[in-house]
Amino acid sequence: MNLMEIENAARCAWPALEEEQLSFGVLRYSRGTDRRSNSLSLYPHVQVENEKLISAAEKFFSTRDATSIVRIVQPNDIAPSVIDGIDSALELRGYEKQAPTISMLLDLEDMLKANVNLENGFIERVDVGSWLQAWYRLTAKDLQRINGHQAQLEGSKLSHLFLLKQGVKGDVLSSGMAVYANQSVGLFGISTANAHMKKGYAFEIVNSLLGWGVTAGARFAYLQVEESNKAAINLYQKLGFKKSYSYWYRVGKHKTSNSGD
Repeated sequence: MNLMEIENAARCAWPALEEEQLSFGVLRYSRGTDRRSNSLSLYPHVQVENEKLISAAEKFFSTRDATSIVRIVQPNDIAPSVIDGIDSALELRGYEKQAPTISMLLDLEDMLKANVNLENGFIERVDVGSWLQAWYRLTAKDLQRINGHQAQLEGSKLSHLFLLKQGVKGDVLSSGMAVYANQSVGLFGISTANAHMKKGYAFEIVNSLLGWGVTAGARFAYLQVEESNKAAINLYQKLGFKKSYSYWYRVGKHKTSNSGD
């Protein structure tokens, strides 16, 4: 599974409400729910005039009264200097660098050959609305944006799985979502309550999502995790995930930036 296959799968897994294809990237807008679906996502190895890129982003987002955000992809096979020009131009324009993130990939066939146990604990499958409510509480997101997120996910035609790990009193301990398409499964929204970190709940959630993906016919699993989240990166590496490439956002000053990956 190469970089563009992961990028396209992730775009389809978490669809935007509006998209506009350009020769150098994709403009995405979803009422400011998160950076992922509210940015100009540049194609890897892109070659474009910096002013043209910036102008396209600012025009698109200004007409929607939204922050101009550009997502820059850094493939592992090219030197950082190749994209330094775009990144520097955005910095000079006042765009703040946010959320340096790595994309990770797992070959599920290799995992199955190693006889990895994909059984889970007491985990509940829920609908998209219940999952979003729980995930928003776990991550302290602004509930005013939840309707936009729900519209995005309900608008997708792909197969989804929404899981929650809950305590005896019904409190949510951990969450996770999987999306299957084209023999790959994407993992999103892997979160654990602060009071219940390092208890193996995220591991159980991820194992369950992977097991579902294998049953659906997935050959690969992919996910994105911010570079600062060392605990999550360690967990995914233990499961066999490896870094595929990295990306980050440049966020303009029009409005306060939205949280999310």
